[in-house]
Amino acid sequence: MTLRISNGLLLVRDGVGPWLIQGAADGLVCPAGDRLVWLLPLLESTPSDVSAALPDVPVADTPLPALVRFALTAWGEHWPTLALDWLNAGWPIRDLLDVLDDMKDSRELSQPLRYRALRLWRASAHA
Repeated sequence: MTLRISNGLLLVRDGVGPWLIQGAADGLVCPAGDRLVWLLPLLESTPSDVSAALPDVPVADTPLPALVRFALTAWGEHWPTLALDWLNAGWPIRDLLDVLDDMKDSRELSQPLRYRALRLWRASAHA
């Protein structure tokens, strides 16, 4: 199973083994969980597009949940914004309520990001 990452890397898994990131040009291989930053470009696609590229694999069995959590806590505004876009597009929020709770109160984030986190947190925490 292979998913092309836009920066020339591949997310690969053979059978039931661990997910790995492989360099398309140099063949370098690293465990995906150790290099989530390399997977961030996947967030530039929609969650449905990324999930469709991994047919017959439950999303929970991929590095995608860890990637979304990582992106929500990443530096700057770009990656958290894309991760919030995934949540707005229907990505499961239940396991991310703690991160959204931190985001909504963070003085390091812009007001629009805090407000988006608050809206998602309220909608999910009280559902």
